[in-house]
Amino acid sequence: MMKRWLADSIFLMRIIKNATWLLGGRVMTGLSSLVYLSVVTRHLGVTGFGTLVLIQTYIQIVIDLTTFQSSQAVIRYGAICLEQNNKVALQQLLKFTTLLDLLGVLIALAIAITLAPYIGSYLGWNQAIITQVQWCSLIILFTSTATARGLLQLCDRFDLLALQITVPTFISMFAALIAVTVNAPLWGYLLVWFIAQGCGGLLLLVVGWREAWKRGMLKNMNWSGIELSHHHHGLLQFCIVSNFDSSLPTMMRQASPLAVGIFTTPAAAGLFQVGYELSTPLKDLAQILTQSVYPELARLDVQEKWRSFVGLLLKSSAIATGIGAIILIIIVCIGEIFLKYVFGDEFISAYGILLLLVTAEVFTMANSALEPAFYAIGKPSFPLRINAIAILGVYLPLLLILTQSFGIVGTGIATLSSTALILILSSVLIWRQLRQKLQT
Repeated sequence: MMKRWLADSIFLMRIIKNATWLLGGRVMTGLSSLVYLSVVTRHLGVTGFGTLVLIQTYIQIVIDLTTFQSSQAVIRYGAICLEQNNKVALQQLLKFTTLLDLLGVLIALAIAITLAPYIGSYLGWNQAIITQVQWCSLIILFTSTATARGLLQLCDRFDLLALQITVPTFISMFAALIAVTVNAPLWGYLLVWFIAQGCGGLLLLVVGWREAWKRGMLKNMNWSGIELSHHHHGLLQFCIVSNFDSSLPTMMRQASPLAVGIFTTPAAAGLFQVGYELSTPLKDLAQILTQSVYPELARLDVQEKWRSFVGLLLKSSAIATGIGAIILIIIVCIGEIFLKYVFGDEFISAYGILLLLVTAEVFTMANSALEPAFYAIGKPSFPLRINAIAILGVYLPLLLILTQSFGIVGTGIATLSSTALILILSSVLIWRQLRQKLQT
């Protein structure tokens, strides 16, 4: 049975190797983030920390909704270019996605600065905080990194991705310790966040494009903007659909603390964010598996090895679900004790929302290999439809209704309901697509 399980193990082992690099980076970032959270929550308190969270959430929502997730296109179409050894087509692809990255950044910056006073009126921000938010919005200039991230994944350099994700959290940790030492006000912690995220974005740009240069992908490249999508049928549609698809789940995550801040208090937003941050190891693991499995599934799609495709998908999903279940059991057993000794007595109230969010992320873990499978077979519209149904049709109505009635617990119920529905719909639809391919 074990031999059958490890059949076609070359693809599974490559995924495990890449996931291990990313996991190592996430472990380091998780530990440093925990130190950062402990320091900031104890210094700012529940209300101050909640205000910090709401500011960061507002800017992140704008980034998520407006910037293109062009790394998906780099992997999907880049794998075809490499398989066909077509350097010109690859360079046209990179120019196209880079222009999308820059366009998204400029749109996001304009929106973030313009809407800050209006959003601030709902969240109780005074003019000083609104001005700080507008200055912090300049962090958006450092987020045009999707093409660089896609290049690292395409080049199988997950070790460099692991290095890059550790930089912002380490800078945040050390800078927060300095801020506590000098008794910095709220804007000091916003500055910490700005510096950390900016350094992380710059590093990703450098290592991503440097790797492409080392591999000769940029040799004799011209920067003409003519017919950039000529070699790639459906590229623009793919990018638009994948952007909306990626934006919907991130909007779900970012809208939650914003809704809590609007309907309840900044203190409740702080409690929610602590629960969310402690549930992120599962979210990070899901992202790691997604990033690791996608290139392998894309290669199997190009080679039309459908039985290996299905086997790899099932094994990856089973492993992810098992890991999620184990982490949930750990949280159930030690969650309250952990909240008390790491964040303080006033954050014990976050235990209920923590359980709900961790359970929701278990469903996300189970879905982590299914979504890239749709992209690998050239069906990005499927996860978009699924997310639209689950998030727009279920999550947002429940978020508005339940948060007003039950506070942060209602927010957790809304999140759990939508992630469960996404898993169910994804499982049904991907199986239908793959069954047709196996029969041909």
